[in-house]
Amino acid sequence: MNAKAPMVPFGAGGQTHLDPAILVALILAIILILLLPRKYVLIPLLVLSLPIPSAQLLMIGMFHFQVFRVLVFFVWIRLIWQRYVKEGNASAIHFNAADMCLIGYAVVYVLAFTLLWQEQLAFVDSIGRAYNIIGFYFAFRFFIRDKEDVERLIKVLAIVALFIAVCMANEQMTGRNVLAMFGGVPEHTPLRGDYLRSQGPFSVYLTAGCFGATLIPLFLCLWRKGGSRIFAFMGVIAGLVITFTSHTSTAVSACLAIIIGLAMWPLREKMQWVRRGLVGLIVSLHLVMKAPVWALFARVDFVGGSTGYQRFEIIDQCIRHFWSWWLIGARDYWAWGAEDDMWDQANQYVAIANTSGLLCLIFFLAMIVCCFKYLGNARKAAGEKSSEEWFFWLLGVALFANLVAFLGVSYFDQTFITWYALIAMIIAATGAPQKSLAAEVERVPGPFPRKAPELGFGGVSRSGQLAQPIQPYSSRPAKPKDWLSGISPSKSKMKLP
Repeated sequence: MNAKAPMVPFGAGGQTHLDPAILVALILAIILILLLPRKYVLIPLLVLSLPIPSAQLLMIGMFHFQVFRVLVFFVWIRLIWQRYVKEGNASAIHFNAADMCLIGYAVVYVLAFTLLWQEQLAFVDSIGRAYNIIGFYFAFRFFIRDKEDVERLIKVLAIVALFIAVCMANEQMTGRNVLAMFGGVPEHTPLRGDYLRSQGPFSVYLTAGCFGATLIPLFLCLWRKGGSRIFAFMGVIAGLVITFTSHTSTAVSACLAIIIGLAMWPLREKMQWVRRGLVGLIVSLHLVMKAPVWALFARVDFVGGSTGYQRFEIIDQCIRHFWSWWLIGARDYWAWGAEDDMWDQANQYVAIANTSGLLCLIFFLAMIVCCFKYLGNARKAAGEKSSEEWFFWLLGVALFANLVAFLGVSYFDQTFITWYALIAMIIAATGAPQKSLAAEVERVPGPFPRKAPELGFGGVSRSGQLAQPIQPYSSRPAKPKDWLSGISPSKSKMKLP
């Protein structure tokens, strides 16, 4: 039996720590969130949430409110006012399968994690994570409504990425992190081997590198739009600087995933065969290799000094201990295997499985599958060789890059913000299938037309105006008025479907 000391995975204490400059910026951002027009509400949220280290926080009882949590609270106040006072039912969010999967993921996580530990602090910790997931995702879902909103948000991310890139490049030149004055990050840049690993405002250089790498496809979305190329160029350069100053194999792997995704563009109409071929290749390797196929992760080392073996070990132990975690997670996953750092769940999929069980992992993966499905349908509907088709493909490449990054890191700091922003962008841009949870107009029997709200991108009404009348039961052309002639009265009675 492994006698490693137990680890406390939740419930850290703390006290309020807000630098005066951050406090002033926070107050200004809150004012802007409450007063700016709807399409600009997310700008102060992103500009202040991403570049500020998470050590800047406000303690309310046992709850830690980092800067991004404070901001999203006021975004929700604005959301409620916008939805119920200013716009009414016209702006109701219409839920789809991806939305429901995300809600299921958050709810199951709270239940599983609480039942697993059966402690008050565990419940508080799970509520905090669910607050992050639900709070940010549906804030993005409400305020991102069409392609114009998507492109505006990408431009904001380019500006934020440029600032972070400058900070991380400065770390390479000076060996010091200028953001350490706010706490939460080390003053001296971590050194592994001969390389400095810049991390900027993020909790570790792994998430920093993945932040930059996974945004590059989004910046490429702006390249074909006139007047936006400067943002595209600036964003791509910033993303590359962040990636390579972090000196992590995980970020480089995400960049390689982007290259592969772009190279697949000529095969976009045959992706089903590509997927089948990939599955066949993985199965074949698993059959012919002496070690399991996931042992290949132990050999991944693009920058030197990477811990590829630890990545293999946490995957291997997770698979071996399936019956230990499948229901609600496992309490002793850090004691599996011979490695001393098994507590470091540097894999998003393994982290979800070990802490909340199989059902939570299924909801998470189902949300991703829905997004790929929406993108595929939207790309096909856009037509070949159109700018819209390329736009949807790049969103898919960004999603794929994140999935590859998940194999080497879990998004435990503010990096999760860009992940849920990407999911919301995909749903808004593709106009994913919607099911309104708002009050629906009742069908009226008979040939009388009814009114339906006009939906914009993502199923959210842009104007609240009534659409053209539509027939309630059929879209077939109307028959002539004398179409009943020659039919006996006994057979002229129509049955409504």
